[in-house]
Amino acid sequence: MAKNEPEKKQRWYQLIAQAYKFTKPYDSALLPLMIGVPVIVIGAAVVAGLLLGSTVALVYAIILGVLLAVLGDLFLLTRRFEKVAFERMEGQMGGSLYVAQSIRRGWQFEDDPIAVDQRGAAIVFYGVGVGGIVLLAEGTGARKHVDKVKARLTKVASGVKVTPIYVGTGDGQVPVKTLPKAIRKVKAEAYGRGLSSGLKKDEQEVVRQRLRAMGGAQLPMPKGVDPLRARPDRKGMRGR
Repeated sequence: MAKNEPEKKQRWYQLIAQAYKFTKPYDSALLPLMIGVPVIVIGAAVVAGLLLGSTVALVYAIILGVLLAVLGDLFLLTRRFEKVAFERMEGQMGGSLYVAQSIRRGWQFEDDPIAVDQRGAAIVFYGVGVGGIVLLAEGTGARKHVDKVKARLTKVASGVKVTPIYVGTGDGQVPVKTLPKAIRKVKAEAYGRGLSSGLKKDEQEVVRQRLRAMGGAQLPMPKGVDPLRARPDRKGMRGR
């Protein structure tokens, strides 16, 4: 019986190509911008090298310009990729989780929902971070599920601020594309501003362990757009 071969890890250039192919059909400005950034950066580097009046300085300026141009294009592609992915997530059940997990620091959102409507009309995810606990509620009837979850959480994580965010395009809801901004604002609204305010990392981990022990809804994600299959590994894109 043949053994299952481990899945090959994609190389950084494959991830870049994958991100570009995903983004290009929805972003007509992507290619002109990716051409324009190197032209401007390298051009500025050449001018700077010529002004220094030294062949060595010119060579180093060109090398630095090329490196900065590559970094600039990678940064541009990552941002445009995220923008397109977020837009495609609008209206897709479970899209809020993908967007929330794209936040790089301060928050960690679990893959499994904490509450699901059996008819698929609503779903609630949760995350723990510097601002306490955030509930991402999607779908019609999500409010009643949020109320039940909050009642459970106040017993399991007493004293920790629980902030629900209703995701959508309706009244009192947060669109998917502005969800990261809304999540980042939670910390200031719950605990005030400043580096010393909010939950510390060890406190966050204690809360996560309690919530995991509490369990949650174990239902498969609804079908739809799956940008997770196209999401590039940022470390890989940087060549790590």
